[in-house]
Amino acid sequence: MTILYKVESKEFGKDSVFPQKVVLCSVSARNIIAFSSLQSAIVSHGPGDSNSAGVAVGTSNSHVYVCDIVTPWEYYKVCSSKSLINVLEWSANGEKLLLGYVGGRVEIWQPKNQSINIWLLQYHANVPSEDIIEAKFFHNGKGVLFNPQKKEHTYYAEKFERLEQRPTLSGFGGVASEGCILLTSSGLLGSFSLPLFQKFSSAESAGNEIVELTPVMHSIGISRSFIEHCSMAPSPSGAVSVAFSCGWQQQLVQCFKISLMMEGDLGLEQHMAIKSESQASIFLNPLEGKLISHLKWTRVANDDVIFIAYSCTEGGSLLEQWTLTRRRQSVHALLQGGGSNKGNEFVQSESWEQVAKLHLNAPLADICLSRLMPSTAECSPVYAILQDNSVQVLEPNSLKQLNHTQFDKVTDGSGVKFVSGDLTPTSQMLLIFDAHAQLYAMQAPLLKQSGSALLLLEYCIVTGCDASDVLLLNLGNLEPLVEKLTDNFSRQPSYVKNYYYANFLALKSNLCRVQQQEFDNLIILHAISTTFKSLLRPSDLGYQDKGPADNLTTKLNESIPDVDTVMLNLDAKDFTVEPVMLQSLQQLIQWVTDLALNMLNMLPEEVMKCKLSGKRPSYDISRDINAISSLRELLVMIRIWGLLNTQCLPVYTKTMDNIDVLVILFRLLTRLAQNTAEPDEMLLDECSLLSKQLLIPQLNKFNPTTLLSAQGFAAVKSGHLMFTSLVEPKCLQDMEVENVVFAKSVKDGVSNLQLGAHPTTIRRCARCGFVFVNNANKVAKTSALKAWFNKWLHCHCGGFWKQIN
Repeated sequence: MTILYKVESKEFGKDSVFPQKVVLCSVSARNIIAFSSLQSAIVSHGPGDSNSAGVAVGTSNSHVYVCDIVTPWEYYKVCSSKSLINVLEWSANGEKLLLGYVGGRVEIWQPKNQSINIWLLQYHANVPSEDIIEAKFFHNGKGVLFNPQKKEHTYYAEKFERLEQRPTLSGFGGVASEGCILLTSSGLLGSFSLPLFQKFSSAESAGNEIVELTPVMHSIGISRSFIEHCSMAPSPSGAVSVAFSCGWQQQLVQCFKISLMMEGDLGLEQHMAIKSESQASIFLNPLEGKLISHLKWTRVANDDVIFIAYSCTEGGSLLEQWTLTRRRQSVHALLQGGGSNKGNEFVQSESWEQVAKLHLNAPLADICLSRLMPSTAECSPVYAILQDNSVQVLEPNSLKQLNHTQFDKVTDGSGVKFVSGDLTPTSQMLLIFDAHAQLYAMQAPLLKQSGSALLLLEYCIVTGCDASDVLLLNLGNLEPLVEKLTDNFSRQPSYVKNYYYANFLALKSNLCRVQQQEFDNLIILHAISTTFKSLLRPSDLGYQDKGPADNLTTKLNESIPDVDTVMLNLDAKDFTVEPVMLQSLQQLIQWVTDLALNMLNMLPEEVMKCKLSGKRPSYDISRDINAISSLRELLVMIRIWGLLNTQCLPVYTKTMDNIDVLVILFRLLTRLAQNTAEPDEMLLDECSLLSKQLLIPQLNKFNPTTLLSAQGFAAVKSGHLMFTSLVEPKCLQDMEVENVVFAKSVKDGVSNLQLGAHPTTIRRCARCGFVFVNNANKVAKTSALKAWFNKWLHCHCGGFWKQIN
């Protein structure tokens, strides 16, 4: 395994972090790392951090931070507390963060307006005089089976099988409910569901209101206990499997099945109920001085598995794997009931069996298990993180060592030791924290067969997980990946392509950005096209088999080069929109024509580059027939709307007054659509004259400093990277500077407006650098513009926003 990078932290030094306290960490489905540390000194926080108040010297406070795996040197503070944090968990979609404290407080935090550097407390609950030892979000019942043997299949429905799993708590109509289940150190179960009204309230009002929830409590056993170690895992039946060890019963690991249900009549009288059932327990051999240090319950190839780790007196550790076996035992004839099936009755029994054990030379810091749901045990390796700063990859069912990686060695008890770790959503990277909250990233490839990267990318499209970890490990092999990914996606049925189109565009945007190819324009064009078409209403609802947008597509298939001729063949009443609404969309109309102008102006140069190099880029919008068709449709709509309100038409600086930009653009795009692979020479000559006929505005390019870039590929290829927290690495910065108009100005990519050199209150995507003005939907005066701004709650690349004041 390869060590990718290390982030050295200046803030979390030996004087501020207690090495004996565990630094917790968790990675979300969007590849955002959350980690906690215990500090006792005044520290400064990252730029844009709203919670930048200092901490008094001499007091110990738990702090929670988040960072992105593609910008690990830049982290942001979530919250601080005087209580020690015991639980750090992400929700399934990676948008909520669950914190459990010593003292019984549970909090759920969420980023404000999807901004990674501003977090708001949404919900909190209290269990007085208790310590939260384990907590989980409810399982939503969704799961996709990952089977590497099906990578040659064409259709996604054949490659990725949906798991038959029930949600932890079902609401009306069987819909999965959102909530949390927790366990305290005295054996007290608690559960609460998140209120539905909070989802439908506005983002601003939801952010300012903190909802206090009252958990339903129930004892997990007949009597209360003193729980030291615990593990929870969802089961296919919808129940939650719980295993724990008690302080005075070290040789016993108790297992329970926890079921949640709604009782009472449908309506306000319904309340949640908790049912706890004892399951087969694990009776250990005499420990002989060993102490249980870790428990992990998981499922490996449809089998329930518990990993138990012990700390040994001589300094090493012991790791055991126990598997739940189910047997059918026949019932004696004297105990069978009467009937025709007499002599064929069976009873099913469950018991835990130890299948493997392994002695480790160093104390165990943490155990990490694959986050995929593989069909075979071979795809579920076990990652043992040791306190001597080494990682062992073990084979399940035998615990045979598959790989060993040594980081900085710890000599004579001195030095910083590993304390915790977690895997990324696709289990391709292992992220480890030491006692000083320093981050280490290493490659942890699950699959070694050819074609595994493509399968993982398609898995991310189907599940909605972030694919940044897969891209980081395949930066040198992206061009064939883009071609195969696009080819496979085009072969899917139309309903499958429509369902996963947004995920596909976000993934391909990241792929093309690394290759320095512009793909974001297609995503914005697609969004504008859907917004404009949603404004169209047929003039006569009773005699229309197709909508206005369908009729326009049919007419444009005839390849008529004159936009006015196409316009005469359409019913102008179908394209009637209020003039005030059209004027509010002028900047979007300007963006569409700017894109068409830039694409046609660059066409001769792109064709010449392809002839000289002998190869074509993996994506070029001038060769995308779907993009060209969308541009032609929009130009016709803009032409008609210009007759309704001339104020909505695009504005250009022309060298001659008799130039009609829309007519020229439509004619050239129609000729280009006839042969996108090899445009004719006359078309290229006309495109070359565009820059002499009018001033062509430059489209803004966003080049943030991340590992997912051309500079990041060169840096990762060079070897082990070293970063310093809150210091942007110069080796990843884009040194390309273009002397164009508004070069130092910031442009809002959503509303297509220049904001000046130093704008206030904007949001910039932490990954792609896309800019969006804060509270833009508040100043929108028309419903169409509000609908357009609401499309950009998330950035198109899948990254979080970063608010800049």
